[in-house]
Amino acid sequence: MLGKIFTTVKYTLVSVNFLFLITGIIILAVGSSVQSAYNGYHQFLSERFFSLPAFCVATGVIIFLIAFAGFYGAFMENYYVIMVFIGGIIVMFVFQLSACIAGYVLKGNTVALVQKELLNTMDLYGPNFEVTKLWDEVQKDFTCCGVLNSSDWIQHLNTEDTLGVPVSCCKHPYGTIQTLTCNTTIAYGVGCSDAFGSWVKSHAGTIGLAGVFLVVMQALAVVGALWLANITRQEREFPN
Repeated sequence: MLGKIFTTVKYTLVSVNFLFLITGIIILAVGSSVQSAYNGYHQFLSERFFSLPAFCVATGVIIFLIAFAGFYGAFMENYYVIMVFIGGIIVMFVFQLSACIAGYVLKGNTVALVQKELLNTMDLYGPNFEVTKLWDEVQKDFTCCGVLNSSDWIQHLNTEDTLGVPVSCCKHPYGTIQTLTCNTTIAYGVGCSDAFGSWVKSHAGTIGLAGVFLVVMQALAVVGALWLANITRQEREFPN
């Protein structure tokens, strides 16, 4: 009976580690995709938003190596390899749990952090080509204007008389030939701190969910590996 349980746990752990291996690849892909998405808006995001995707990429690589060791150790019933696997998983569990907590804290502060960075770059609109282009892209892509609303631009652009705002704040009908005028009256009514911030927040939430899933997988892998390591050690000490 015990032999059947041992065999079941062994191959279950092999299967879990194979799934864990695939999970590492998924975590790596999630971190890379979020990193790539954030890179296009680097001037509008604080460095805190880039640390989590980078951590995911590094975690994915490490998990891939650890899972391979666990897969080999479980299949070959190697006690020492299994213990190395357990040690690596426990260390990664602590780091991953910390990353999950940091991810959800960052998610809660996303809009405020984005709002701060947007406010800091408004005076660069015009003099700085990269910031100007990025502001226009964000306002066009997210159909938003200013930080809180379109009136934020008036002071920064000195357009108190005309209430003028960047053209990217207004819908641009295709085929327009005459000069397009954009002001606070016809500009988008949503501020970019909400529209753009929600997009950034959703990506931070994706990392958080991936981290929670990984923590659960790690817990299952550790429990199974400890049981298998204990049975393997007993067989080594008391062979039949």
